[in-house]
Amino acid sequence: MNSFSKIAFTLPFVLAAALPARATLDADPAPPITLDQIDVTADKEKHFSLPLDATPPTGSRLGLSNRDLPASVSVVTQEMMRLRGYRTAVEAVEGAVGMTGGTAFGSIPAYAARGFAGNAVTIMRDGIRQNTASQSSRTTDSFLLDRVEILKGPASLLFGEGAVGGAVNYVSKSPDRTRRSETFASYGAWNTVRAALGTGGPVPLRSADSQPSTLNYRFDYSYQATDGYVDGNAQRYHGFGGALDYAVTPVLRLKYFSTFLRDHNASYYGNPVIYDAVDRFDPATGAFTRVVSRAVAATDRLVNARVDSAARRTNYNIPENYAETDNSFNRLRAEWTPAPDWEIRNEAYVSTQLLKWVNLESNLWNPATRLVDRSSFVTIYRDDVLTGNRLDVTNKSALLGRTNRFLLGALLENNDQIRGGTPGNIPTTLACSTLLNPLVGTAPAGTRFQKTSRIVVRTHAFYAENALDLTASLKLLVGLRYDRISLRRDTLANPTATPASAFATFKKGYRPWTGRTGLVYAVTKDVNLYAGFSRAAEPVSQLVGLTVANADFSLQRGRQYEIGAKGTLARGRLDFTFAVFDIEKQDLLSSTLAPVTGLRINQQIGAQAAQGAELALAFSPARDWRLEGNVAWTWQTEFKDFNENLGAGIVSRSGNTPPNVPDLVAGAYVAKTFGTRWRLGGGPRYVAPRTANNANYITTPGYTTLEASVSYNAGRWSATLRGRNLLDREYEEWATAGGLMRRLADPRNAELSLRASF
Repeated sequence: MNSFSKIAFTLPFVLAAALPARATLDADPAPPITLDQIDVTADKEKHFSLPLDATPPTGSRLGLSNRDLPASVSVVTQEMMRLRGYRTAVEAVEGAVGMTGGTAFGSIPAYAARGFAGNAVTIMRDGIRQNTASQSSRTTDSFLLDRVEILKGPASLLFGEGAVGGAVNYVSKSPDRTRRSETFASYGAWNTVRAALGTGGPVPLRSADSQPSTLNYRFDYSYQATDGYVDGNAQRYHGFGGALDYAVTPVLRLKYFSTFLRDHNASYYGNPVIYDAVDRFDPATGAFTRVVSRAVAATDRLVNARVDSAARRTNYNIPENYAETDNSFNRLRAEWTPAPDWEIRNEAYVSTQLLKWVNLESNLWNPATRLVDRSSFVTIYRDDVLTGNRLDVTNKSALLGRTNRFLLGALLENNDQIRGGTPGNIPTTLACSTLLNPLVGTAPAGTRFQKTSRIVVRTHAFYAENALDLTASLKLLVGLRYDRISLRRDTLANPTATPASAFATFKKGYRPWTGRTGLVYAVTKDVNLYAGFSRAAEPVSQLVGLTVANADFSLQRGRQYEIGAKGTLARGRLDFTFAVFDIEKQDLLSSTLAPVTGLRINQQIGAQAAQGAELALAFSPARDWRLEGNVAWTWQTEFKDFNENLGAGIVSRSGNTPPNVPDLVAGAYVAKTFGTRWRLGGGPRYVAPRTANNANYITTPGYTTLEASVSYNAGRWSATLRGRNLLDREYEEWATAGGLMRRLADPRNAELSLRASF
């Protein structure tokens, strides 16, 4: 039976109702009975790229379906990850409409959405924000995830400070009552290996009073290793996920989740961009002058910029470089339903991170010497412990005769973070290198980790959500959140250094109000229109990096207006989402001149704005076809009233485009099944050029990639041959170093994988 067909059952019921009348020939024939048509559709939550009937908690804690939310929420399911060959969470996120991302040095992914990038896009694990990008966004094998959910636009209502551009939520696999196991292995170019094993199902138990209860479990392990296309770029990733779901009584459930990650990487920071000279901007005169000199990203245009293909596999890092982390994420969740209309949920959690990082992070071309200047030797140490508890109460009842859902919640959180840096007596510059035969050098003598500061961030939050059916077709959603954030930073090294203000212990507090409101109108039972407004608050830097220099500034305010449509057409074969958005983040730090003294000062008068539209389609024209596509066009993404202090002068960046935000992202995917054995799939993806810095003088070229696969299924076994970057494009996913270095993606390659379920 076609999974997406609608089948009417009226006829069997009519025939059954007519049988008694035919058995009594003398009786008057009974009037015909016409029953309402019953539409039966398969659950598309896991089998389509637009699961509109899913209930993503990233969009709301009220348990509303995706189509009933006045916001854009993309869901990339595990089934979709398998079909398209997404190996990591980053690749999965890029499968959502309008999303771009990349893994920078140190194995730290970053994302861009709707004209905002970096810290403006919050990354979470199972709805918990780590408040440290490098902890929450370590490279994660997609095998460990049930799905990835992406909420577009301000998300402070659900996840606190930050998240002006959006929120990415990695959702772990959960236990269920179906006993299943699976294993996976693949081998690809550059000795790239993936292996994984997962199992889960029920364990029957009986309570003390002999009443049956059920314990469900889920355990997963993943391993990734590669030597890397670039020399000296070996990577190793281990991941373990475990979960238990215990029905203590019919109204009380306990759930426990654990994730442990370990990675060890030899970093590749990028190839130096080669150029013959620079056109240097003079803030005093407003003119450009051509000089043969090493570029300054904030002021210079590159003359004849390029990457030398002969140096494509060259790594300029030191041999002793590494980034090594151990992360753990643990949650204990209790769900109590004391009455049919009430639900109480409490979730306690603790996360830890231990990171050690030794690298030489800068290798820049010098056209005057025709050598590569190597600098920025760093040692980084992090030891973090995040603890918290979240409690919310949900009521589903009538209000003024209308269906209503109400949620009230509170959150207590403590984030204790130790930071360490490079001792002051360690040199940070190494000998210059030739382009093709680098002098790799060694780490400076006396290299060690030095703990420099302890940052404790405490958050108390209260939030409420409400969804009221104003009419049978019109729904009103309102949400409000209040955060009380306190930060304390203590210096652990050089407390008596000069100037003392640079090392002084200081405290900072914030009290933001954020929220969301929206209307959803059901045009038909399958098509909804919506309009929404949301607000967010974001610090001028990550709270863990907040220093005395910027502690006096308030939170940056963000807001979004969005209208759109979500629906199902063509007898259930076509799902679509469409959204138009307008986002603005205000109170950016902008440099100005004091009117009396003439000194350069920073003021929160700048803004960043983005306007655009997104369209996503998922169509199944026949049982054995699957056609999907999306496009995001951000026609405006710019700074407003924003000036940058260059030291030698202040330059306006108003009208410029922020880094790493393309104005167009589009993708398509086609899959065709032949009988029960063979399947072909693949498609292109396009990302438009992006600026590499606020000056917009240096850009990262756009690119189009193409991937394809062929799979063979034999019962519980399947084999897939997949080709990546088939056009062999030389491109950069994420701009770093102001565009003076390019961390190039892998060239054309292939992998063979085997999967079994039992």
